[in-house]
Amino acid sequence: MPQFFISKRDIIDGSVKITGEDFHHLSKVRRIKIGENILLRCEDGNAFDAVVSDVGKDWIVAKIYSEAISLQKNIPEITLYLAILKSGNFDFAIQKAVEIGVSKIIPLITERTVVPREKADNHKLTRWNKIALEAAKQSLRSSIPQVMSPEFFMDIIKRDLSDYRVICHPGATVDMRDFFKNNLKGSIALLIGPEGGFSHEEIQSALDCGWRALNLGLTHLRAETAAIVIPSIVIYEWS
Repeated sequence: MPQFFISKRDIIDGSVKITGEDFHHLSKVRRIKIGENILLRCEDGNAFDAVVSDVGKDWIVAKIYSEAISLQKNIPEITLYLAILKSGNFDFAIQKAVEIGVSKIIPLITERTVVPREKADNHKLTRWNKIALEAAKQSLRSSIPQVMSPEFFMDIIKRDLSDYRVICHPGATVDMRDFFKNNLKGSIALLIGPEGGFSHEEIQSALDCGWRALNLGLTHLRAETAAIVIPSIVIYEWS
């Protein structure tokens, strides 16, 4: 069943009119017809089952018939700090991280980041949030994770207030299995570096600020792969 995000003010007399890109997707891509069901999700996370009751030239009306049950209340709060990657790798990482269940994504500027901050600010942020929106729809997320403006590594390691703060580093002596064995669940921030990894100075600075360095096991993962694997492990262990 396709999901679409709406505002509560869009609900008038138990019905919602769908226009714009969502209308195009329903009518041209999915070729939805009167009588078919869709899921409507409000900004507060509440969801409603609805049935298409009318179709116009550039709009669709869906009538709400029940409140849907959310299955995502136990997903832990995960902030993903991901170094900006080259080409489409960052787009891919955003899409999959949202599908998996991260709460927020913050593009990271590190010593070895290739993409300049000004380029990321001006040309990518809108695109990244659109990718997050589409991924949230596709995966039936109860909310839309926001992709924030890029931040510098040295700023965020001092400012983040998550219960657990983890920097992923192949040379760390503690692995993910030991971490989950010894810690109760809570909010968690994950630092994942660029293609060349974090510098020694960055790792030491994070440790000095109270972050924990964890390795992922026997293999070294690409950054975009780590952005999928690590949140998946967190959600599996703590959900």
